[in-house]
Amino acid sequence: MAAKLVGVLHWDTQGPEPMSSNHPATPMIVNNYNGPVNQYNIGKANNAIFGDNHGNLTQHAPGGQNERKAVDEAKALDYLIANMAPGAIHDSNERCDAPKCMKETRIAVQEDIMSWIDAGDQDTQSKKIMWVTGPAGTGKTAVLGTIADTCKEKGILAATFFFSAFSGSVDRRRKKGSREHVLSSVARNGGIIFTKNLKEQFTVLVMNALLCTGTAAKTAPRIIIIDGLDECDIVHNDPADSAHAHAGAQVPTRRKEEDQREILSILLLAATNPSFPFRILIASRPEVTIRDFFATDGKACTRELFLDTKYNPDADIALFYDAKFSVICRHLEIRPEEWPGKDAKAILVRNASGQFVYAATVVRYIEGSPHSPKPHSQSSNKPSTPDQRLQHILGQNRASSPHNPLEALDALYRLVLEASPDPELSMKWLQAIRLHHDRDSPVWLLRLVLQLSPGEEQYALGPLSSLLPTQISRENLQKPYSFYHKSFLDFLADPTRCGRRFLAYGDALTWMAQRFFQTLDKHAEVAARHGGQEPYHRRLRNVHQLQKSSFQTVVPYILSSDLQKWAAAWAEWHRNPDMNNHQREQTRMVIIWMLEVLHRGCSWYLCRSSCRLSTKKVTGVLKAKGWKIPNFTQVLMREWGGGFRYKDLRATSNPQRHLQSSSI
Repeated sequence: MAAKLVGVLHWDTQGPEPMSSNHPATPMIVNNYNGPVNQYNIGKANNAIFGDNHGNLTQHAPGGQNERKAVDEAKALDYLIANMAPGAIHDSNERCDAPKCMKETRIAVQEDIMSWIDAGDQDTQSKKIMWVTGPAGTGKTAVLGTIADTCKEKGILAATFFFSAFSGSVDRRRKKGSREHVLSSVARNGGIIFTKNLKEQFTVLVMNALLCTGTAAKTAPRIIIIDGLDECDIVHNDPADSAHAHAGAQVPTRRKEEDQREILSILLLAATNPSFPFRILIASRPEVTIRDFFATDGKACTRELFLDTKYNPDADIALFYDAKFSVICRHLEIRPEEWPGKDAKAILVRNASGQFVYAATVVRYIEGSPHSPKPHSQSSNKPSTPDQRLQHILGQNRASSPHNPLEALDALYRLVLEASPDPELSMKWLQAIRLHHDRDSPVWLLRLVLQLSPGEEQYALGPLSSLLPTQISRENLQKPYSFYHKSFLDFLADPTRCGRRFLAYGDALTWMAQRFFQTLDKHAEVAARHGGQEPYHRRLRNVHQLQKSSFQTVVPYILSSDLQKWAAAWAEWHRNPDMNNHQREQTRMVIIWMLEVLHRGCSWYLCRSSCRLSTKKVTGVLKAKGWKIPNFTQVLMREWGGGFRYKDLRATSNPQRHLQSSSI
């Protein structure tokens, strides 16, 4: 919902009326299918998967008005696909490992929510919105994920959107905005609707569709589920990529609180409209903006459900421990009554302070991973067996403060970090991943530019498998790293919580910049040929963000890197005839940004000797390969005007033309 209404809000509307026998020349096939809709040949939208849709697919035979309509709808589908966020659906592939309530836990919470949903229009208080809230780690996402599954089984689930600030696609962190009406609306305006504000999108694509189809009168009580609204955040486009930047226009900056309030205002507008037949279930932390909205504008039609001790989370956490420890015991071939013991479990329950995130992290830590240190190679303060890890936790947490519910969790996070072979190196990798988690940096690229020696990534992150997935499949190399809980990201960003291992933003950026040039020799050609021009381009911009005062520490690494080999690889890749114009321009921009990085720390009129030497290495290679190099005056004028110094850098030969002339 933060983002893409279509493809996420899927209405289960009534199908069209049966066709009259008077129109045999225009056959139509109507498939009523309650499940994922895969359509493999819809105009230009080939192999498109529209998520967990409920409704009708209509296919017209070619000819006359129906054919023109099909063409229009195909264009509309192109716009819809470009503006979908399928990863935010509750049962999407991105959420295959998302938390759910274990059987026989959170029963009271689920019963309260389901009774509110089932009440429907019989609810005399007309509370059409429920806000589920509570502190970090109390299991809000698990509860709503389980509720979504239950509602889907009962056939009353209308739509879901699960925000995620730290995993999955970028569309799960931002907002954007009856099939017949939606497609025709999009087709009529040529997709311009997706550039409108969220209220206009909602009115055209949702409310008008409901009014046209009369859905309110035909449907049973249904539910829309939105989880993690507090994780809706702004995803900024880089100015270098923006058309506004080239035009000199200033793009207004919005705060995430404004987006959150806009979403809530639209949901409230819908809930108070008699034509809107759905109930809305929202979960978030009690952040100020969200809490104030429900205390003022949304108070009259909102029921608040706060996850506190009223729902006896300790009992559910105890059940969770019992189930998980029984599995560990079975693997260790020991009797559950022998280990870990009632006292140990009681301490773990008490230290959880109602936080399911704590319990889940404890269990993953005790279970260990294939990369956990082996007993024979470990010193006494590095636990390796499940029992040693349990005793380590118990020893640490007995000293934690019972008055701060985050202290036990923070102590656990610190404990896991200290148990790694090199906590300082682990923290550097973690901070690098955290700083890139909202930039769609794939795993393969961060490995390429950060890993100084083979296996270093697993050495640094492998022992932290209780905090983030460390066994990454080949297909997931194209996706960003993920963390199990957002609370760990919060921990990494807070020096008061992180303690002595905290790594400040500037220090993390400096380390990443040093690593970038240390690994330059091996990743120059790989990055170009891996199809990663754009994400690689962004890594260069990260280096350019380094403070000038800190850049001097990076200079020795620049001077020792093989810039000639790097420049030759990118210049050669620029000549690849299989690339399109956008890819070729991105390749040129990679080279231009490298020249900007080398100039970092210089004044606009006088370069350091290291900058002159390094720049000459790059431009010398390009010149030898036939590139047009801007002269000193052009470079100076570009910088004086506030633009890229080497914006006029060009390859003089067309690779396509060169290929044709060579074959004649």
